[in-house]
Amino acid sequence: MINKIDVADLLVIVGLVAALLLAIFYGLNELAMSIASGLLGYIGGSNKSNHTTKGGDK
Repeated sequence: MINKIDVADLLVIVGLVAALLLAIFYGLNELAMSIASGLLGYIGGSNKSNHTTKGGDK
């Protein structure tokens, strides 16, 4: 169920979550919303591209 973890994706996700938490902590609501939507888009796009490349190898 859990596939190989890509280090680059993990670093991007951790960085975006840290930036999101800092934006929330400092009360920058517009920035927090932008980071959150970017994070969700990145995770969704990352998941699709991983699934597509894994399926193509079979």
